[in-house]
Amino acid sequence: MPVALLSPILVGATVFLAASAMRRDLGIRLSVALPILAAAIVAMTALLAVGAEAWGSSLVLSALFVVCGLIAEIDRRHYLIPDPLAAAIALLALAAPFGDAWTTQALGAILLGGLFLGVRRAFAIGKLPDALGLGDVKLAAAMGAFLGPYFGLIAVAVAGLATMSVLVAWRATSPPARLTGAGAPFGIGLAAALAATAAARLWITG
Repeated sequence: MPVALLSPILVGATVFLAASAMRRDLGIRLSVALPILAAAIVAMTALLAVGAEAWGSSLVLSALFVVCGLIAEIDRRHYLIPDPLAAAIALLALAAPFGDAWTTQALGAILLGGLFLGVRRAFAIGKLPDALGLGDVKLAAAMGAFLGPYFGLIAVAVAGLATMSVLVAWRATSPPARLTGAGAPFGIGLAAALAATAAARLWITG
């Protein structure tokens, strides 16, 4: 199916998944969440699209931005990354506007997901089982599928540096703060880095 036709279908599924996460984790009814999400994506698409040929990429990127914003807010409130939002990013990867082969996207998902799973295992061995949650692993795999292995690793590096900078500032002002999963919602950094890297890659290649 052409990307031009696939994009609206995947974005529609993304809206439903995002609304489901808003209902469960933010207490917002589907009847309210669905139109809010749809309106936000349409408005952002209109701002990003510079011509008729760019609407498909702008639609996918707008949906990605909205999902990343929800991930950051829910992780800030509850220290969790909802599975529906990670699944939404994986769906959007099927219409990612970078032209990567599916093998490249699969490699990105395996590489980033495997990397985070290994880090999670290392934290568990080091008696820090909550330092990296399964939600982070699933989000990393979806990021790898959307961005590909190279840009996916760049996004993870950016997220790690940003999160560590925040933690250093936090510990400087609050000495008792400890480096734990509860103290450092990494999903915020991952979501922000995913959105920024996707926008930068589209700008570079577009």
